[in-house]
Amino acid sequence: MELNEMTLQDVQERLAALDVEVRAMTTAEAVDQATEEKKLLLERRAELEALETRKQNALDLQSGKITPDKVIEERKDEKMMDTVYTHESAEFRSAWLKQLQGKPLSDIEQRAIQIGDATGNAVLPSHTANLVIEKLMDMVPMLGEIELFRYPGTLSVPVEVSRPTTELKRGGEALTEKAAVLKSVTLGGYTINTLLRIGADLTKMSVSAFEEWLVRKISEGVAYQIENYIINGTGSDQPTGIEKYAVWDVSNGTGVDWTGGTSNDALAVKDLDTAAGLLPAAYDRESKYLMSKKTFYTHVANLTDQNHFPVINKEGTKFYLRGYPVIFSDQVAANVIYFGSFKRGMVGNLGVDINVERQRNLAYNSWDFLGWGVFDCKPAADGCIVKIASDIQA
Repeated sequence: MELNEMTLQDVQERLAALDVEVRAMTTAEAVDQATEEKKLLLERRAELEALETRKQNALDLQSGKITPDKVIEERKDEKMMDTVYTHESAEFRSAWLKQLQGKPLSDIEQRAIQIGDATGNAVLPSHTANLVIEKLMDMVPMLGEIELFRYPGTLSVPVEVSRPTTELKRGGEALTEKAAVLKSVTLGGYTINTLLRIGADLTKMSVSAFEEWLVRKISEGVAYQIENYIINGTGSDQPTGIEKYAVWDVSNGTGVDWTGGTSNDALAVKDLDTAAGLLPAAYDRESKYLMSKKTFYTHVANLTDQNHFPVINKEGTKFYLRGYPVIFSDQVAANVIYFGSFKRGMVGNLGVDINVERQRNLAYNSWDFLGWGVFDCKPAADGCIVKIASDIQA
């Protein structure tokens, strides 16, 4: 009998018989076929049961046993039960935020939050997580300057050390295959934590206001640490930053000493030009200067060339030094400037989305929120970054 011709009784009988047949099956192929048949039978049974329910509702409506409002409400419930919620769902986002606040959840939100049983209630809803990442990128410009991955777990990134050599051949002659030399940069994961505290009356905040507060505070706490690691990470039980990109030395072309000006710690335009000349022309398009605002306004902002023209241009809020963009970071030490292609010179991995957990703090009559993520960064290709400072090894 064809499936679409089966009655509810036929389906029930076939399901019972199929269960018996499966016990006697000896091949994987037969079991797979039985499994597929059972899936189709269950779908047919659900369809027929829904038709039976609607038929009974129609009869009850005719007899006056139930009202039209009751039928509509039952169908709404059926639809809600069929909905599949994910971290992208607005219902999950609302439920997750209200749960952190300790607010009661609606029936729909109760169903939506159940996906956390499988994926972890600490994981932010997609919308909230995206807000955190956007905020992080605004607060840590260097995240956008390095080659950044978003991959869970350990990541190995192949980096080109030397390009394949080329050769000249006549048409029709065989070519000799020559591959580029690659090295592998392995990125692990270091947990970045930030602890937030808010008074016990957080339930009085609206959901949107609470989300805005949470995103801002998590981003501020995590951003400061990530930016510091990108620039100053030692590589010892923590990420490796730009400061450890190379053994800075004038003799090997990785460093430029501040030689000009009226004192030992003064900077001259020729020092900047020397640094620019040390990098291959291929990196010009993406090369930038990185320094603190203190260093910029103390040593760079008023520099002029030999014709007494300023070497700094400003477009809106952005500065350009000899045509190269300037990036500011408070994590860069005073009297230190980095110049080069950070996109080629550094790789990073924000291993998992930001997570949040909540705990009651009775001592302060407050709630503590722990925001955390996993991050790592390391130097990649050599020869992409130069350091300019007054204490470079000669």
